[in-house]
Amino acid sequence: MSYIINNSSAFVNIKLTDIGRRKLAEGKLNFTAWGIGDSELNYGREEIVDNNPTDPQLSDPSKVLRPVDRQPNIVSFISVDGATPVTPLNAAQISTLKAIVVNKAAERGFFSANTTHTEFTTILGTGTTFDDECVDVNYTVDYGCVDNSYITGGTVFELGSGYTYNIGDYILIKYSNDTLGNLSISGNNIPQPALWYRIEASGSTYVEVDRELPNLAVTSLSADTCFIIYPQGEVYDAYGYSSTIPYWNTGTLSFDTCCEVSCGCVPVWNMNNVWCEDLAGMTGSGINNIVATPNESYEKFGSWQYLGQKYPYLNYPCDIVTGITIDICDIPGQSVSDPISKSISILHYTNNAISSYYGEFLFIDGTSGKNLYVHMPDLMYHRRDFATASGTSMGMSFLASGATKMIPNTDIEYIDLIEDPSLIAVGRTSLVVGKVFPQLKIVAIDDDEIVAAMSYKSNRNWTLPSLTANLVSASGGTNAGILPTNQYMWLTYTFENTSGSGLTTTLPCQYYTIMANNTSSSKDVEFKISDVDFFPYMRKEEYPGYDGMGFSARDFKVLYQIVSGNTRPVADAWKVHDFTSTNITVNAGETIDPLLLENQNPTALGFKLGTGNTVSDSTFSIIESLSMAANTNPTALQFGDERFFYGNLDTYIGANVYKTIFRLSVPADIYKFTSNVTRSTDPTTNPPVIKVTECGIYDNVGNLVMIGKFSRPVKLNPGNTVLFELSMDF
Repeated sequence: MSYIINNSSAFVNIKLTDIGRRKLAEGKLNFTAWGIGDSELNYGREEIVDNNPTDPQLSDPSKVLRPVDRQPNIVSFISVDGATPVTPLNAAQISTLKAIVVNKAAERGFFSANTTHTEFTTILGTGTTFDDECVDVNYTVDYGCVDNSYITGGTVFELGSGYTYNIGDYILIKYSNDTLGNLSISGNNIPQPALWYRIEASGSTYVEVDRELPNLAVTSLSADTCFIIYPQGEVYDAYGYSSTIPYWNTGTLSFDTCCEVSCGCVPVWNMNNVWCEDLAGMTGSGINNIVATPNESYEKFGSWQYLGQKYPYLNYPCDIVTGITIDICDIPGQSVSDPISKSISILHYTNNAISSYYGEFLFIDGTSGKNLYVHMPDLMYHRRDFATASGTSMGMSFLASGATKMIPNTDIEYIDLIEDPSLIAVGRTSLVVGKVFPQLKIVAIDDDEIVAAMSYKSNRNWTLPSLTANLVSASGGTNAGILPTNQYMWLTYTFENTSGSGLTTTLPCQYYTIMANNTSSSKDVEFKISDVDFFPYMRKEEYPGYDGMGFSARDFKVLYQIVSGNTRPVADAWKVHDFTSTNITVNAGETIDPLLLENQNPTALGFKLGTGNTVSDSTFSIIESLSMAANTNPTALQFGDERFFYGNLDTYIGANVYKTIFRLSVPADIYKFTSNVTRSTDPTTNPPVIKVTECGIYDNVGNLVMIGKFSRPVKLNPGNTVLFELSMDF
């Protein structure tokens, strides 16, 4: 215990006593009266102090000890009559103020960035965390590079000796080719496929992953492909602590130091991707499926436990019936986009750490430049500010923007998460891709394509644009169209590779397009890519001057399904039609030319679905191409198994500080009695001026619930009135 350091502050900070805290816990805390005292003064000393104002030793004010948690009641009161120790409080003497404390949170994630956040470097091995209070953290298990001649397809990845292989760990493979050459393992600027896999088995020099690897040995023999192995498990286990470090040391009855407590911080954010329906092409799936070896349905995806967060809590309904209808009359004869978010990615900082690294809420104020940014350095985003086939740097950022909104019928606040305007083409309007919930300290990304690219299982780190469609007259006559009247066609597409070399098949585009026939006759359906310059990272390998960047594909296939009424498509009922032709490849057997693919003339490309060209179409399936997990193998990598957000989150944080202010007026001519036994009650002895050292606040039954002490005794000089302002933070 120590004395109060002298200061000249006009406020007196008071604290709750032990009784006050108990009353607060019981919901019975109230403020009814106040009292002042001089319990720690010896007026014999005060007389000497007052009579020797120039003597540096004799004039030194009396010391007052700090208040304690189990503070006893005031011993000697100063009062108006010598008998009534406390004075009633009135409403005018109590006020409450609210203040917002704002600070810049440490940017957390897997990347270090330059000052303009235009270049990101992957943190490898043991890196210093973003928060100086934290110890070093092993971001990776291992990393290295291998010659492409060892990447020959199959599921076995030859890493060589010297690496640590743990079944269940994640491996990120950053593919290169002979044109690109050997790239930096920590670089994230040059566009390249960066695909996630799960280690299912290992040997002395290799690992076996969850699905088919590309065959690069055919075309890219000299370049190196690099890999990074990341730990499995929950974020708090992999990058923090499974249990918190207690402040209280039971062995010594002392508190841990701040630096020791802060070791529990985690340098990365959690990510849980939540699906509410099966993906297009999930055949043989279902929790009640009776096939011999059924595959996992979305109910068995990882993170399915968060479905209640998606809906109803965050108001992302999972089907049309729950409140969203498709406006088929929006533009008659034209398609509309699926209004449902089939998936969302929830970014949160739920870790076992005592310190509140993100305050009480995320503080967002765009007008003052205090904003939240979500950075995804290895995302090849289809709306980046490059023309088709010309994207030379990858990565995308999103930021909170606009007015604060409310989820209907709740008091849950959110702010739209939009594309960073500086990273999209001039003239384009930034699209909303999610929501930031400042109160909840989470970010929800609801753009299905971004969620797909963030998934470890999708086999791609790039997003794809949507299709648009329109009705056309049936080729075979009035009643021979593919889409009957008053029915709906759902469309999307996929890129595949059947050549045996290069990248393997990826998850289809997750933007669904809906075409309704509200005419009086059946129709055929034409379609096209929704706009031009939406394939900045797609390349045709046979281009003169091919730079090796981005991704390529050989097959373009459209998925479609016809349904009756305002209902959603069924995962295992999608038909697939191959539209690969020299109209989009130039020469047979070559990769697709993205400039031709996005040609806005469907007729020239032959992009039409009709009864004449779809009669032999088969049912589409992704089970084999993506090695979807079977019910018999629940530990295999599945959608939703993501646990950490592979990016950075940069934000300001805030906290509300509520102050209860007590303004107490003490006229010296009225408060002229003290029960302090060291001060004479005989006026003929000329006793010292009464001085105040403490002030207490009492509840309605006389309990001392708050106590404040002054750094130096305050004189109640006759003829003067002293105003005390006591402040308590909540």
